Amino acid sequence: MRAGATTKILLIAPLGSGASATNVVGGHRLLAAESVRELGQRGFELEVLDTSGDVTNISPWRFQVVRLARFLRVVQGVATKIRHSRIAFLVIGPHSALVLASAVWAICTVARRHVVLRLSGGDLGVVYRGYGVVARWLAERTWMRCSLVYVETQQSYRDFDRLPNFRWFPGTRNVQAPATARREEVRKLIFVARLHMAKGLAEALDACRHLPERCHLHVFGPGMSDTDWSLFAAHPRATYGGVLAPEDMPRVLSEHDLMLLPSYYAGEGYPGVILEAFQCGLPVIAARWRAVPELVGHEQNGLLVEPRSADAVRAAIERLLADPDLYRRLCEGAERRGEDFRSAKWHDRMAADLRALTKQ
Repeated sequence: MRAGATTKILLIAPLGSGASATNVVGGHRLLAAESVRELGQRGFELEVLDTSGDVTNISPWRFQVVRLARFLRVVQGVATKIRHSRIAFLVIGPHSALVLASAVWAICTVARRHVVLRLSGGDLGVVYRGYGVVARWLAERTWMRCSLVYVETQQSYRDFDRLPNFRWFPGTRNVQAPATARREEVRKLIFVARLHMAKGLAEALDACRHLPERCHLHVFGPGMSDTDWSLFAAHPRATYGGVLAPEDMPRVLSEHDLMLLPSYYAGEGYPGVILEAFQCGLPVIAARWRAVPELVGHEQNGLLVEPRSADAVRAAIERLLADPDLYRRLCEGAERRGEDFRSAKWHDRMAADLRALTKQ
């Protein structure tokens, strides 16, 4: 029997296989799927409590109803299933921690089970500082006392580094890019994201409007409630390509030369598409926003620009068009940076953490 084979984990995460306009594939779901794959490969037995649901592009009242239904489903599921597991492993965003993670912590504390919390996104510190006195008191006595709390960004870790149960655990990927010829210049640009306007969609489209004819921007991603589709109308250098399946990402990224993601999205952490772009050798033009500069090194594996500035994005593209040597250096740097976020080494550390918990 492999080490860890007797350690059963109740994984509480969004793992729904279907995708729709109200239940799109995003960072939480990809992290959850990765956890299932990587921990399973390391000998852990997983029971899954699926938290996915229709929470995208819906009215505020329906959103609250769906959240309440999810909360009740999770509470009932954890109370029923936790006695069969040694660890509850919860994958959520920071905004769900106060209610959902606190409830899971309480149930597992009564059942004398460990709780491991993985928080995706880069705004944990912002969320915590926005708590009132009562909410902060509650957080510090519930979810912040989980056996382990994995946070996505170094800034989030620094915000809580006084707490010994907090760990930096970035989003990871393990993209195997198809073999391609060495990139020499920028021709095909790509933008991949949920099409929230705060992801920098308008800035990316505007920046590409007057590029040379040899250049073209391909946009992929699900439309959101605030997507301005009129921006694509009669655009001379951009095309919307629909929604990419995760398994198609390596091939499509490898067919392009440069990624644009000038996001100023409030909860931005380490965008998974940037990790995938790096592992396919694509440099990235991104905004100096939240934790993105922790990931994208200016003039090392991409270029950083000011948020909300189409002119800055355009200038960065034009700089790479005019300087092929810089572009080639950024391609090499992107590939090196991508290796830092391969799944295996990070999940080896997580597996060691989880096994240490079961020995306590």
